[in-house]
Amino acid sequence: MLGVLPTNRRRVLLPEQRHLLETFAGQIALAWERAALGEEAARSRIAAESESLRNTLLASISHDLRTPLSVIAGAASTLARHGATLEPAARKSLALSIEEQAQEMSNLISNVLDLMRLESGRVELRCDMHSVEDLVGTALHRLEPRLQHHPVAIELPDDLPAVSVDPVLVSQVLANLLDNATKYTPVGTRIRITAVADAPMVRVVVEDEGPGLPPGDPRALFEKFQRGHQESPVVGAGLGLAICSAIVSAHGGEITAGHGTHGGARFEFTLPVALATP
Repeated sequence: MLGVLPTNRRRVLLPEQRHLLETFAGQIALAWERAALGEEAARSRIAAESESLRNTLLASISHDLRTPLSVIAGAASTLARHGATLEPAARKSLALSIEEQAQEMSNLISNVLDLMRLESGRVELRCDMHSVEDLVGTALHRLEPRLQHHPVAIELPDDLPAVSVDPVLVSQVLANLLDNATKYTPVGTRIRITAVADAPMVRVVVEDEGPGLPPGDPRALFEKFQRGHQESPVVGAGLGLAICSAIVSAHGGEITAGHGTHGGARFEFTLPVALATP
């Protein structure tokens, strides 16, 4: 509806005035229609993206849960049918495989939930002053069983400043990077952790001596559901690096991937230096 309140009602009835009024009304109608169509197109695009994300998430999780579920089912079936006749070492091996694969499934689900919380902005950073050495130590302790076959070299300068970070989240970044190194590098290869002050940030580097990054743009590795080697037998939905990127970005830093000095993969991220208290 278009209402008109003329100062001179007779002039509105003139042909040229009526034509001008109809032109204005037509332009308003077209602008309104374009705005409505734009909103509808935006809603349709968001719905399509959400549907695509759901389908990708379901396909990825279904694919990555199939392997551990098969291992758990096979080991449990063997224990149930032949447990009484198996050697103690064999029973222990089957039980350990069930535990390990169940932990893989738990990690996968945790990664999905963590990324959802980070991207929705529901994670509140609890930043405080922490040393990089302590953060690295926490991550190493968390991954101690996985790092048994990978020597880790830590090279941190004595004068490295403290950083202002959420220690739980940043330790997760380091743990994810170390976990990737253990998964995709041969047994016995070294992992190197270094850091350097680059005011107003601290630059942390995690390098390995594995096969290196896959062909293509390294930035794509930080996108959701991206894996370095799509046909890799390693379980994972391709969310670990996406979580690292979200956490580092939440702290105002950046994370990049490249080729290491020894031919392996190199991941580098920055964290804000903690301000000195008066």
